[in-house]
Amino acid sequence: MIVVTGSAGYLGSRIAASLLCGSIAGAGPVAGVDRVEAPTVTHRADILDGVTLRRAFHGARAVIHTAGLNGGPGTPVPAGEVRRVNVGGTEAVIAAAREAGVRRLVLTSTTALYGGAIRGAEAAAWVTEDLPAAPETPYEESKRDAEALVLAAAGSFPEGCLILRCGRFFPTPPNEAVNDRLYRGVDPRDAATAHILAAERPGSGALVLNIAAASPFTPGECGQLRRDPLPALRRHHPFVEGAYRQLGWRLPASIDRVIAIDAARRAIGYAPQHNFREALAEQLWLDAWPRRSESAPARA
Repeated sequence: MIVVTGSAGYLGSRIAASLLCGSIAGAGPVAGVDRVEAPTVTHRADILDGVTLRRAFHGARAVIHTAGLNGGPGTPVPAGEVRRVNVGGTEAVIAAAREAGVRRLVLTSTTALYGGAIRGAEAAAWVTEDLPAAPETPYEESKRDAEALVLAAAGSFPEGCLILRCGRFFPTPPNEAVNDRLYRGVDPRDAATAHILAAERPGSGALVLNIAAASPFTPGECGQLRRDPLPALRRHHPFVEGAYRQLGWRLPASIDRVIAIDAARRAIGYAPQHNFREALAEQLWLDAWPRRSESAPARA
């Protein structure tokens, strides 16, 4: 059995639904923990409710811990509450998982942790897991501290722990979302698949992995990306200017980082399916469909 915390959330619900639909062979039964009612929730509880967590985790092989608060501009949350849920909640999940005999723990984290290490650089950063975390907000600090708790506990889980630092996946305007796929974003469907792959991966120990869309860029292009990404975009996607013109969109004027996913490819077989090219093609189709419908001949 696999248990998903935060299973009513934007990412957690996708992970639970994918497991319920059998998208990964052999995943077995699924349970979900969240404080609100939803089809993907089997145990309603606050994330610090150790009694309910132990009950939910009983018999589970793996726990995927997505529950958390981001406290971002669109959802202002007091810093103390962010820390209570993200750090205290992770501590409670670890304790309950140990007591229930869980073999593998997967934690959702964020590539935003790298932000402070990128500011002010002349070239775009090629962001691997070796870049030191440099949190700049209470949310990012809470995720850094949650990661530290999981890494410290990894030895007590027979199949270890994996921390997935995910790129941007929350809803944004289409132009912004597609731009993000070039260098820092990820489709929530790919993020969900990555978590399931991490839960199912053989082995033990602790791993920290970046999860993002597959960028078309290379490390050798980082200097140019910071100054003007258009020449590199033209090389990789000659059609891009015409496509953006049709959509009335703007290309990014500067790119400050590229999230590298090579480690996740090797460690868990991560292969994102919804990258820049696919996301842009989908938007072009959505833009063209109404015109096709209007021009289609009427049927008797």
